[in-house]
Amino acid sequence: MGKRKVQKLLQGYVTEGVADPQHDLPLLRLMQDRRATVEANILSGKPIGFAALDTDTRRIDQILSIAERLRQTLRLPGLGTEDLKALLQATAPSLRSGAADSTMRYGAARFLAASAAFEAAKTQFAIPAGKTPSWAEHDNPLTELTTAMGDLLDARHLLRDWTSWCGIRRRAVSQNLGALVDDIEAGLVRPAEAQSAFRLAYVRWWLPATLDADPVLRNFRRFQHEHAIEDFREIDDLVRAQASLRVISAIAHGLPAVQSVPRNSELGLLRHQMELQRPSRSIREMIGAMPSSFAKLAPCMLMSPLSIAQYLPPDQALFDVVIFDEASQITTWDAVGAIARAHQTIIVGDPKQLPPTNFFGRNEEDEEVVEHEKDLESILDEAKAAGIPVRDLRWHYRSRNESLIAFSNHHYYQNRLITFPSPTVEDRAVQLRKITTGIYDRGKSRTNRIEAQAVTDDAVSRMRRWLALPEKDRPTLGVITFNAQQQSLILDLFDKARQTEPELEWFFADERIEPAIVKNLENVQGDERDIILFSITFSQDNAGKRSMDFGALNRDGGERRLNVAVTRARQELIVFSGFAADQIDPNRTKAIGVQHLKAFLDFAERGAVALPAQERGSVGALESPFEEAVAAELEKRGWTIVPQVGISGFRVDIGIRHPDLAGAYLAGVECDGATYHSSATARDRDKVREQVLRGLGWNIVRVWSTDWWFDLEGCTERLHASLAALLEESRRKQAEQQESEPAIHWDMGHKVDPMDPLPAEDLASAGEPEHPSIKSEPELVAAPLATGERPSASAGILPAAAHSTHDTVPTGGRYRLTDLTGFSTSPDQFYDFVYRGTLRSMVDAVIEQEGPLREDVLAQRIARAHGWLRTGNKIRERIDLHLREFDRTEESSGSFLWKRGTVVDLLDYRMPFDADARRSIADIPIAELAAVVVANEDILEQSDPALDLARLLGVERLAAISRSRLDEAIDRAQRNLAST
Repeated sequence: MGKRKVQKLLQGYVTEGVADPQHDLPLLRLMQDRRATVEANILSGKPIGFAALDTDTRRIDQILSIAERLRQTLRLPGLGTEDLKALLQATAPSLRSGAADSTMRYGAARFLAASAAFEAAKTQFAIPAGKTPSWAEHDNPLTELTTAMGDLLDARHLLRDWTSWCGIRRRAVSQNLGALVDDIEAGLVRPAEAQSAFRLAYVRWWLPATLDADPVLRNFRRFQHEHAIEDFREIDDLVRAQASLRVISAIAHGLPAVQSVPRNSELGLLRHQMELQRPSRSIREMIGAMPSSFAKLAPCMLMSPLSIAQYLPPDQALFDVVIFDEASQITTWDAVGAIARAHQTIIVGDPKQLPPTNFFGRNEEDEEVVEHEKDLESILDEAKAAGIPVRDLRWHYRSRNESLIAFSNHHYYQNRLITFPSPTVEDRAVQLRKITTGIYDRGKSRTNRIEAQAVTDDAVSRMRRWLALPEKDRPTLGVITFNAQQQSLILDLFDKARQTEPELEWFFADERIEPAIVKNLENVQGDERDIILFSITFSQDNAGKRSMDFGALNRDGGERRLNVAVTRARQELIVFSGFAADQIDPNRTKAIGVQHLKAFLDFAERGAVALPAQERGSVGALESPFEEAVAAELEKRGWTIVPQVGISGFRVDIGIRHPDLAGAYLAGVECDGATYHSSATARDRDKVREQVLRGLGWNIVRVWSTDWWFDLEGCTERLHASLAALLEESRRKQAEQQESEPAIHWDMGHKVDPMDPLPAEDLASAGEPEHPSIKSEPELVAAPLATGERPSASAGILPAAAHSTHDTVPTGGRYRLTDLTGFSTSPDQFYDFVYRGTLRSMVDAVIEQEGPLREDVLAQRIARAHGWLRTGNKIRERIDLHLREFDRTEESSGSFLWKRGTVVDLLDYRMPFDADARRSIADIPIAELAAVVVANEDILEQSDPALDLARLLGVERLAAISRSRLDEAIDRAQRNLAST
């Protein structure tokens, strides 16, 4: 008999309300010895004594024993209900009159006794069962009762589970869970889902009350919270910007004017020495002669340990703090002198990077020195061994792709570094280029010429492509080699390439902040570049032999050199190698560095899957039911989601794949879950992390759990609309790029004819915006005449070559000054926080009308609108807070502001609308000037193209600075024409 049938059977006998909680004991422990006693009592009419049976085991004995007796006492074979009635009707008169024979009387007596015993047994059965059985609706009730009792005896092993359920059901009902019990019994909730159903129901009951009880949660409004975050970011930027000014002000306080110091004072002595053509005192003497003034003049010094010993006298006043950077490369004896110069010391370094170079240091192995007195490798090691408090700097900002740091994070930093994922689906910023034909000249030049040529060719090819980009957008490049010989060879190959293509010289110019470099493992620490080309150098030799000797990598600490080499790139690391990972036999060397090189080559070839426990770029499932709900709603609306994007401790909660670009994410959805709440400060939580992600190219959309709870549909629609807007913007940019690529020759507009020069008084009164880099007098571009006017060509403004019908200026409409009179300006509130909305609107209006516009000209526009004739640093700083949403181009005359996504190499020239809208050469973007040259190629054939271009634009006097700027425009135009 199945469990369901037993339950149905028992429902006729058992009612939970009668049972007592103390009777919920295991039911299989049946007391068989009591069954005979119970049956005897039933037959003899003695009381059964149910009060003494106080356990479920005894109760079950009662049910089973009485059921057995009922079945035995009701054995009347062949007698149905009608037969029994007929029998009673036939015997009743005789029994009443007393005429029945003894047999009939004896049978009746037995029947009455059996009936009484049956009623007694039924009554007693009802006590432990909790219900009196009734089969009145059955045609053969006695037969049905007999069968039921037999089934009950056969199912005795299931009674234990049933009584357990009764007890649990009773407790659940007492805890107001009757509805859940009813649903379980009705089959609406499966037993395995009971816990989840209870939790869901509990949360739905508990959460509204909790939200209502907390005023912060009850009054949460998405727009208010987001505005508060935006205000916090602006205030934080303002505070950080003002902090440097406050420090400068505090430092400069108390210094007299240069002219007011007496000659015999400390500052007077310094002024005297500075005026001498050959100072009579050394730097050390001068510092010693200014004990009270030196700290004010130079509160912060950037010096090496050797310079400190060389220039600072022994009795120099102590600094407040000395900071060691790259401390892993500073020996203890070099650092001691600097430490003695300050009250506090901060030692910054990475113990997993290169130790100090010690070619000529002493070897303590040959000296009798006590172990604890031996010098450690660096001051960093000494500080750690001394028990000085250590703070780990775990956030990693350099790598714009996680794969650039993933290998070192796993092998050297125990995955403790917090890195930020790239907005690409498959991050392969580390790649392996196999140079199978390379030959390592072992024992002679110790170079690999084929590999060196491959590295140089790749670098030169990249540089050629980058020359077409604006200078500020050109990536920086570095080459790292395993030894100094390969470094020298690659430098020679670069020299040959620069001689052949002089334009490549720009990448190697010393005046650049980050020129192209070629370095080896020993001297590359501290450098970083956007693109790094790594030449492994070692390969098979002329005899085809592959040695496991990798130079410095085989020495003690070689793995630290590898760590330095593979973490120098910001955007891309290309590894050139004649070795593959499977060709390195770690059994032939015990060097840890070689074993790590094998693992790194495998990582460069296969990606993150080569790292242990990393099967894909995005690991882990959604972290919370909230994230699961957001992901489910996004998938309903057709978005493809990737949970937990990233391979380190920090991940983007939900990545949205770009529908059009297979290898990119459209956006990242951040929920206020565990990652959000784990931030230590509000700056980390609401500014820094999102700022870093946006800097990497992510579009971040945030969802608030409280907002989701109150308005799921509205929140979902806003999220969907934000993603749709990002997709539309992405598609628009893609379309613009596709349209601009083939359109090399622009529509140059109508012809510009020469005109008479402006009167001298007009030139004098026109003026020019101030700019620190523009020192000569301005040259204003002449204003155009009204439509239909054609001045005489004899005016002499245009050269003869420009008089043909081909001499045109590409026009992009008229350049008008922005009318700011409609804004309600308040100079008194200019620096107030509440005034930021007005300033932002004014900035947007000016850029919309005049952009691209030089940044300082914009500041002057805003200052003049407030009635100020000068534009000081404080005014500029306040305006700068509202310029983050614009693109910039850095040019020789200053920084130009463009509307987001509108920067181009060539921009149609904008004619001045009136005399007030005339611009100097310094105020016109290079893109506009270059467009004029492209439209008038004949200018390039003139003896003085800059002068002819100036005359074409209507410039009367061409100063040296403006000539230089026009030369820049001509160079850009030539590059553009050459690319066509």
